[in-house]
Amino acid sequence: MINIRHILNISAVGAIAILATACGGEKKKSQGELDAQAEVFEKAEHELIEEIDKVVHDMPPPSEVPYLLMATGADFNGDIINSTDNASKYFNSADKAAMNLGAYATDIGYLSSYDQVQDALTYMETSQKLADQIGISSAFELDLMERFEKNLGNKDSLANLINYSMEVAEKKLEETDRLQMVALVLSGSYIEGLYLSVMVLDTYPEDLLPAAQRDLILEPIVRVIIDQRKSLDDIIHLLKDLESDPIIADVIAEFDILKELYKEDVGDIDQRIADQDPTLKLDKALLIDIITEVKRIRGDMVK
Repeated sequence: MINIRHILNISAVGAIAILATACGGEKKKSQGELDAQAEVFEKAEHELIEEIDKVVHDMPPPSEVPYLLMATGADFNGDIINSTDNASKYFNSADKAAMNLGAYATDIGYLSSYDQVQDALTYMETSQKLADQIGISSAFELDLMERFEKNLGNKDSLANLINYSMEVAEKKLEETDRLQMVALVLSGSYIEGLYLSVMVLDTYPEDLLPAAQRDLILEPIVRVIIDQRKSLDDIIHLLKDLESDPIIADVIAEFDILKELYKEDVGDIDQRIADQDPTLKLDKALLIDIITEVKRIRGDMVK
């Protein structure tokens, strides 16, 4: 995952530069003052290590949400994943390539969870091309591709391999000082997982079952969507901890809107569940604003 020390080294350089500028016109500081400043910086460094380490540790791997969807009993829907035909649109934009590399990783998790193994292999090959566009083709090197092909009948092994390949991709980006690219890969993977969740809910036939029975079947999917609040908070936190550029700023703005909708629609959901609120229905209507926003964000990402 992300090398925390590397982020801190960047922060340290900036802090030293600011300190040097601020102190340029002042008299030379005493050793005691320098020691006190060093102690303050060391404490801040330690806190930042803990903060970023927690965010990275808590982020779900690409296979997690697709597996949860499969575990709810939801049927496979190949129309909701990002078509590999779109990949050529991302070849001239590193930002698009990074976000959709993350999206395809989640799609591979979805395909693997439902034993769509040949399609999963095609998506792996497409991901390799996108990784090459952002200079990390070794994340999908021949050995990994061969291992993936040999394990097509084992969904757990496939999930582990796609999770591993994304860890390698993030490491390669971090080693070349492209932490923004890491953030975009993680953002793409997150929004694709959320999009798959809302689409499974949104495309369920309205006339297949009586409303009460349909809501009972869909309740586990509603819970999957609600539970992704924590991951959203984590990824926003990570994005804001990185030095912002226009692309990162745009992603933060989009995710902040989504966070606000979560707060408005389900901010009190835990308390209502604990109180056994008789008016609470865990159904599609509860998430209608979130569903609309996720569709919009994902539509911008894949176009």
